[in-house]
Amino acid sequence: MKRIFQVLSIALLCNTVSSYAQNRSVTMTTTFDSLYLANESHWDGSDQSGGFLGENGHWNFSNVYDTAWGGYWASGWSYSNETDVTTTGNQFSSFAGSDVSGLANYIIGTTSGGLGLTFGMVDGIDFYVTNSTYAAISMRDGDFFGKRFGDSTNASGTVDGTNGEDWFKLTISSYLSGSLQGSEEIFLADYRFSNDSLDYILSSWQHVVLPFNTDSLSFSLSSSDVGTFGMNTPGFFCLDQITAEVATGIPQLKASTLKIYPNPADNQIMLDQIDGILEIYEISGSLAMTKTLNGIVPIDISVLKTGVYIANVVQKDQIFTTRLMVTK
Repeated sequence: MKRIFQVLSIALLCNTVSSYAQNRSVTMTTTFDSLYLANESHWDGSDQSGGFLGENGHWNFSNVYDTAWGGYWASGWSYSNETDVTTTGNQFSSFAGSDVSGLANYIIGTTSGGLGLTFGMVDGIDFYVTNSTYAAISMRDGDFFGKRFGDSTNASGTVDGTNGEDWFKLTISSYLSGSLQGSEEIFLADYRFSNDSLDYILSSWQHVVLPFNTDSLSFSLSSSDVGTFGMNTPGFFCLDQITAEVATGIPQLKASTLKIYPNPADNQIMLDQIDGILEIYEISGSLAMTKTLNGIVPIDISVLKTGVYIANVVQKDQIFTTRLMVTK
């Protein structure tokens, strides 16, 4: 039986300011709660922006939205605050019924299509994961493609050789310069216990710690339920509250949120910080423009093309940062 492992990688965009290089680091945490969503809704990439950023602009999550067939989320990451745990096929909800805090947003990864991205080195990283409602209900009840976990037959009613000892696993691997540093396996469902009462489908947030120097992570999903075209279990999982020690190049750095208005903007912006150096980076990490601030005046950004940027205001011991959307 051939098992197909689909891979999703997370990109952490760590912007450094070379003129301040002191090899310092700062703890960065993103909860995704600053991403705007109406209540019980989600973002799927239909705006064609190609991704989104976490707090402080240090985590960049790619998204592929295919406009064919009316448009659909094809691969990468989306974000949501939906609490639905009962609707079959809901790929935009957490089976935990909320985010980690119980208050706001989390993100959803799909391994469909696979991504291979890297980020600047961090000194260890941790986060929380759980099932999507789509995958959990498919495993619990079965559907057209996926079997009901614990059964000895697949979705077509054919004996599949598992004897009901089914499992759904998320493998998270940490790399540095292409070299594997370590991995962690999280069973999102496990029906292999001799005592059936111990069988479970994960419905709470599980903490994952990867205490390695790393510059990239890969997330792969695998399942005991596979068919001719690969894994039958829906390839979705949820993730929240990422924390990492990020190299900043700024001595005694304190990170805070920068406020820009209007945002989205076209040719001019205003900032809530009036001193320091403004640096605006493309998502790729390339410096798009820089300006020394000298008071509250409109700042000309007409050189920027339509797209998503990271805006930093660097002061002596502090960096203020946020995402900037430019529309022309």
